[in-house]
Amino acid sequence: MKSIRFVSGRTIEAALDQQWITQRRTGRQAWEWKRTRDLVPGDRVPFPLSAAYFGTEGKAREGYFVGAMLGDGGMTSCTPEFHGDPLDGAVDFMREFAAEHGCGVREIPQGSIVRLRFPFKAGHRNPITNCLRRFGVWGQRCDEKRLPDLELSRDFWVGCLSGLIDTDGCVRERVNSRGTVHGSVEFATVSPLLAVQVSDALLRIGVANRVRLDQRQHRQGHSINGYAVVSRRPIQIVEISRATSLVRLAGLLDLRIGHKARTLERLVAAVGHVAPARSEMHGYDDSVALDRVKNISPLGVQRVCRVTASPSGLFVVNGLVTGAGSRR
Repeated sequence: MKSIRFVSGRTIEAALDQQWITQRRTGRQAWEWKRTRDLVPGDRVPFPLSAAYFGTEGKAREGYFVGAMLGDGGMTSCTPEFHGDPLDGAVDFMREFAAEHGCGVREIPQGSIVRLRFPFKAGHRNPITNCLRRFGVWGQRCDEKRLPDLELSRDFWVGCLSGLIDTDGCVRERVNSRGTVHGSVEFATVSPLLAVQVSDALLRIGVANRVRLDQRQHRQGHSINGYAVVSRRPIQIVEISRATSLVRLAGLLDLRIGHKARTLERLVAAVGHVAPARSEMHGYDDSVALDRVKNISPLGVQRVCRVTASPSGLFVVNGLVTGAGSRR
């Protein structure tokens, strides 16, 4: 068995005879089959951007609420609360969402931000808390944040990603020495599981991304790349930087933080002319992208089972296209 880690942050454990469809690195860059034992760092494996499955659970507004609460919410005390700038759209949304559910809003100024608490009638179940329980996030602490394993709707995921980026995300616009504009949208969390879920959700709506780890130790109150640090734990950063992915993402998100929405709009206007790689020789188009092998490490001897995919021999695992063979 070997563990294969890709540039995107995906990791797959596979048997030595597992087959992979890869892009030939020299000569005519067509597809070729390789087994796990023959893979080397730099090999490129395709992943589809249009083979996603979504359920029916949850609406866009519920998704935004859950995402924003996972970002800047408090879900471990008796009453849910949210922290944000009183002048931005996220706080306005929270006020509206609470009103829709019959909850009061108690606002406590704390410097440049406001602390929103959502009290309900004494002796009755709080509908805001019930919403958080429904999606399995109530009571989660920062390093254990996660989304439930439910068949969530596409609208829910788009709303949730919007809430997460509005709270714990960043939109970056850069200009290199040649005057070329480029940038990225990033989401930061100390929860490895939440980072993987966000990366997977982005992939399923057609947005290529990668997960990277910032292991630098910073004291509370400092910042890393613009993110406020509230823990000594390593920070997981989900990054979208490909021009085509940024354009696709901008067409889906409903950001309510004004400066983030404006920066993303400018960034997309600057990089929107970049077309996805297309070639009859390469055999892929804008519905398929490539992930690159970063490193391979042995796992020793383990029991495996064989998966058969007929008639093509191809299937998708962890978002990557692979072939029939033995795997864990």
